[in-house]
Amino acid sequence: MSDNGTLWHDAWMRLRKNKLAVVSAWFIAGVVFMCAFGPPILHYAWGYSYDAQALSYGAQPPSLNHIFGTDFHGRDLFTRTLYGGRISLLVGLLAALVAAFIGTLYGAVSAYAGGQIDSAMMRFVDVLYALPYMFLVIILVTIFGKSLALLFIALGLVSWLTTARIVRGQVLSLKEREFVQAAQACGASDARIIGMHLIPNTLGPIIVYFTLTVPSMILQEAFLSFLGLGVQAPMPSLGALINEGANNMVVFWWQLVFPGIVMASILFALNFLGDGLRDALDPRMQQQ
Repeated sequence: MSDNGTLWHDAWMRLRKNKLAVVSAWFIAGVVFMCAFGPPILHYAWGYSYDAQALSYGAQPPSLNHIFGTDFHGRDLFTRTLYGGRISLLVGLLAALVAAFIGTLYGAVSAYAGGQIDSAMMRFVDVLYALPYMFLVIILVTIFGKSLALLFIALGLVSWLTTARIVRGQVLSLKEREFVQAAQACGASDARIIGMHLIPNTLGPIIVYFTLTVPSMILQEAFLSFLGLGVQAPMPSLGALINEGANNMVVFWWQLVFPGIVMASILFALNFLGDGLRDALDPRMQQQ
């Protein structure tokens, strides 16, 4: 088994011993399954849909027919919560992927180039760090319109800075190693060295930070939904449902409680999983 294979195997064994991280991983898998397949099953079995209104029924508390209750328009809140969880997880995952891709490529190129190029690229990152993060997202969404695709692109485009710094630090410590010098001596191009030798050896920190970025993106989407710049009605997201529930919490408490519990559970599980991956991939963290 190669050194990298041994490292990944050891990391996997350490992760399996972290019961909280394992339980969190199974919980996230269960939530993803429920959000993906729950709404069509509920629609087929009971005719519930996230946008199917029953105005005469109105807002009703939890019951056997509607375990999360219904909203003001008579829509089943359990179905809307599952569909909203699907949207929030999708936005969080895709925005984190955009951030990881841009940050990894940018940081690796900057560190490998070195010298004035590296200095100029990192000063650009410092300038972006000084700008209000959420203000940039709001500007992008306002200028280019409100759509689901634009939402995760906008979030990803302004959240790659920390990833770039992490990757840059890793590549700076790797680019003088023997395997990089051997690739250069064999005539490998800079692009091949970066893509085939340097970036694969930084995957550990990238995976850890990616796992911790997903809940951050979900929270950012929720904040945008509070401002009316997130997912647009009638399509729900957890942030939009919580915003709607907060407006009606005095009378219809269930509209806030159940989406809030689901969102808090997802965020806790993702953070526990991220901490577990960090400890598994860098065992020195357990000794601090």
